[in-house]
Amino acid sequence: MSVVNQRRIGPWTLQDLLGRGGNASVWSATRSSDESPAALKIINTFKVQREPYQRFVREITFLRNHQADAGLLPLLDAYLPDDPAQGDQPWLAMPIATPIRAALAGRPLTDVVAAVARISETLWHLQRDFRIAHRDIKPGNLYELDGAWLIGDFGLVALPDTEGLTAAGHALGPAHYTAYEMILDPTLLDPHAADVYSLGKTLWVLATDQAFPPEGYQPVGTRGFEVGDFRPHARSGALDQEIELMTRLHPEERPSMEQVARDLASWQLLATEPVMLDLSVARSRLRHKLEAQIAEQHAQDQRKDLALAAVRHLQKLTSPLNEALKSLSARTQIDSATDKMTVNTVKSLVRGVPQVVFRWQRCTLVAPLDHPASATLRMGRSLELVDDGALLLNLMVHVGPEGVMHTDFYWRSEVMSAPVGSVQAENMLDQGVQDLAEAIQRGVQVFVELFPNVGSAR
Repeated sequence: MSVVNQRRIGPWTLQDLLGRGGNASVWSATRSSDESPAALKIINTFKVQREPYQRFVREITFLRNHQADAGLLPLLDAYLPDDPAQGDQPWLAMPIATPIRAALAGRPLTDVVAAVARISETLWHLQRDFRIAHRDIKPGNLYELDGAWLIGDFGLVALPDTEGLTAAGHALGPAHYTAYEMILDPTLLDPHAADVYSLGKTLWVLATDQAFPPEGYQPVGTRGFEVGDFRPHARSGALDQEIELMTRLHPEERPSMEQVARDLASWQLLATEPVMLDLSVARSRLRHKLEAQIAEQHAQDQRKDLALAAVRHLQKLTSPLNEALKSLSARTQIDSATDKMTVNTVKSLVRGVPQVVFRWQRCTLVAPLDHPASATLRMGRSLELVDDGALLLNLMVHVGPEGVMHTDFYWRSEVMSAPVGSVQAENMLDQGVQDLAEAIQRGVQVFVELFPNVGSAR
């Protein structure tokens, strides 16, 4: 029986507190003066039916069944009383290992990848041979002991043919390292794909020596968050590519743990090849010098994407107007981009407008007859993005003879402006098209009235 007496629990004398979580504490402890200290994990709850206690039991059972498997922080001893109480607490003992962050501190990137590669091989071994997933992969649960890279803390382990301990709808996994699907519902989804995601986040943290990874999917080329931005290396780009694949939002798009192990092993071979031209340090310095310009270019590209989205929205809004004008004449031309009069008319005429970085214009022409004196109705619209991020809307309705300096009806909106991508910009498009529809209604009346005069003149 385990008996607590001052700083003792069972045969163990407690020394220093190594760590504390919500459900357990870990102490440096010894059983005799001639033994090296061990890490003694003591569960805080005494209610055997509660999830924390059941997970503690499952962790001990798992470690006892896998004592011979390499890559796991080994179990030295454990105690599970039938009726735990304050004087009779459950515990498990393990060797005191060095946390992986401390073990890799100051070591080259090749050592980091080698360590994570060994962890991935262990995870693949557990999946392939036993259908086991860890579900709590993060730097805090990885260790180095006598030159071996080991995985610890199997409190969230997913075992085949065992009843789930997590209630549906409860998130499972380490904060900052958890795949999104495990936040939604970990009971029905693939825990092995989630381990791949968590290991990708762990690889980024260890490779960059940052406290936490960025949230979510990490695509290649994310400015300021590539491995080479923190640790210049000739082969860092290949790690960025691997991390992108491992952190994809859809589990089925991630590589298997087997493939991750192969990729990291292959990266180590790549890293030993001679480098003819290593510009990684210069690249890092240049990026630092051009940081403001790169940020502006990135912002401008994003604004252009938002402007294209505004074009699509404007096209959707004007589609009913196009269909209505097409009903006037089967020869109506919809969305012409080459009408010279429209091109010249719908450009912004505001003085002092910043430089236009993107322009889109279209014209719908209603011209039932071919001869020069025939009347033509134009509905022109234009969107311009200027370099300060403003989106300018120009709209026009014109009725008059084709090729003649004469106008029977002309309406042009005031130049409207709103920040691109904003709700204000969307409202600007909605209101502008309402005004355009009213102008078309008046222009069509003039257009139709012209035709008896044109017809009598023929």
